[in-house]
Amino acid sequence: MTTKADIVIIGGGMIGSAIAYFLAKSGNAGEICVIEPDPEYKLAASPVGAGGVRQLFSRPENVQMSQFSLQFYRDFATTMALDESTPADINFNQRGYLFVVTESGANQLEINHGVQSQNGVNALLLDQDELRTRFPSLGLEDIKLGCLSPDDGTITTALTLKGFRQKAEQLGVRYLPRKVVGLNKMGGAIKSVDLDSGEVVSADQFICAAGAWSKEILAMIDLPLPVVPMCRVKHYWTVDQEHSIEPLPLVKDESGLFFRPQGDGYVGGRPPFDMGSGFAHLAQNQAIRDHFNGYFDRVVRPLLSKRLPAFKTANNSQDWVGHYAQNTFDGNMILGSVGAEAENLYVACGFSGHGIMHSPAVGRAMSELILNGRFETIDLTRMSYQRITANEPFPELGII
Repeated sequence: MTTKADIVIIGGGMIGSAIAYFLAKSGNAGEICVIEPDPEYKLAASPVGAGGVRQLFSRPENVQMSQFSLQFYRDFATTMALDESTPADINFNQRGYLFVVTESGANQLEINHGVQSQNGVNALLLDQDELRTRFPSLGLEDIKLGCLSPDDGTITTALTLKGFRQKAEQLGVRYLPRKVVGLNKMGGAIKSVDLDSGEVVSADQFICAAGAWSKEILAMIDLPLPVVPMCRVKHYWTVDQEHSIEPLPLVKDESGLFFRPQGDGYVGGRPPFDMGSGFAHLAQNQAIRDHFNGYFDRVVRPLLSKRLPAFKTANNSQDWVGHYAQNTFDGNMILGSVGAEAENLYVACGFSGHGIMHSPAVGRAMSELILNGRFETIDLTRMSYQRITANEPFPELGII
């Protein structure tokens, strides 16, 4: 059976659903079909994300996207409400972000702060004494400098994904619980996609927003894409009540460690970079499963104890294992047309842990590109697919 749409989006997670929402909201996109093989999002990265939304980036594009996303998430409950009596609450909490660095990272942190200030970010550089005054519980012996962005915040990611999808569906977007198994190309354009159900969906424009599976999609027409799944582990812990810890922002250091308050405890972690890339949470290999038994005590607790001594007695009670859609080329998102090989095929992938915080801005940007032929609000041409083929990396600098 063959069906027709104007725009097909491959992948209905946070990015795909945000794109679908902005396209549908425009009123000019025609019929939009999102193909999502995991409708309950059991394998998706977004629902288990830490939900941080920050402006502390080194590239103006990422700073500007975060500024839009922050405002969008502040207003999400009303903007994305299905009706007046049903707000789309995502627990937006303006707790702030704090990056702390050693002597070796101080210069880059200062440079990044300059970029942020030039773009209107309310961010403060704090030396060790100022950090100790504001955050006396932190372990700062090795820390030279910090950057505090008090306007940044966190969201509940599962609720945000649900909000994007439900609003997109209310606006007429059709979701198909199917898997793309083939791209059909004629000349320099994609004509249709084959689904695992035997269905064929034709369209004028196609967007690949399949996260860590995007590489498989482009491989169907022999196009390279340096996006792989990288394991990500998150933990929840509490501390004994005799420890008095001041209210903290989300804290992150150069090791990759992060933590923030959540409920009566804390959530955080540090990626197991030694595991390499892969869907570790889906692995059946017992050796991989065994690696995560005791990972908190073996790897995370020593880092936590150094950065906040009260965490030495942390009581770890829950773990989540997910993944990043990691861009191994330069760690930055890949947006836009793939070019002459398939002029009507676009990609939005490789977010490397920043997809949740940039979803609203990416949704708006891709809608502009598809409907108007260019990025209008923020120029994101340096994020293009063509930088991959031209071997022109555009990485984030400093803490990423």
